[in-house]
Amino acid sequence: MKLKEEDIIKFYGGENPELFEIERRCMDRDGKVLEYLQNNLPFGKILDIGAGNGYTAEKLQHPQRQIIALEPDSKMIDPSKDLIWIKGVAQSLPFHDKIFDAIYSTWAFFFPDMGTEMIDKGVNEIERVIKPNSKIFIVDNAGDDEFSSFSEKYIGNTKQDFVYWDQKGFKKTIIQTHFKFDSVNEAQRLFGFYFGEKGKLVNKTDIEYNVAVYEKG
Repeated sequence: MKLKEEDIIKFYGGENPELFEIERRCMDRDGKVLEYLQNNLPFGKILDIGAGNGYTAEKLQHPQRQIIALEPDSKMIDPSKDLIWIKGVAQSLPFHDKIFDAIYSTWAFFFPDMGTEMIDKGVNEIERVIKPNSKIFIVDNAGDDEFSSFSEKYIGNTKQDFVYWDQKGFKKTIIQTHFKFDSVNEAQRLFGFYFGEKGKLVNKTDIEYNVAVYEKG
């Protein structure tokens, strides 16, 4: 299946792997989101939508759990990781109906500012390829934290976003975690990229960060 350019969400990691390495290493450094997924994902065949370089998928692999890593950006795919890689997008999943035991997506397709039409396409595709009553996890920024205070615009989930997921049958869990950097310079590099001049003013290595996990099944 040839991917349409308009269906691929541009992501900086393929063009700037050094900065992405800082993000992956320092975001949720205590591994609370990974721990939540590890404790709640079943065994079986699992789909990671927007797998990036496979960081999360690799850590969730288990002898009884096969992670399929779906990623549209060839530059993000890391073939050195012991994963099954599939190139594709959430809006048009290249799989047969009802084959997955669970599906998750971490900071990937389901951004609130994408609009409900795009998100609906992804959710509909998830529900097509997942087995009945199986678990779905969507991980996103929750907002109302120190991290989002650096942004000029609101980047967390609004009340409207929470209502959207509730109407889709998802329950919400807030995980309180942190960005933890090795140096202030490292924090300024990443937050400067995220937030511009305001982000470059960060003067600490530990930043409060709230994560929303929407779960169904």
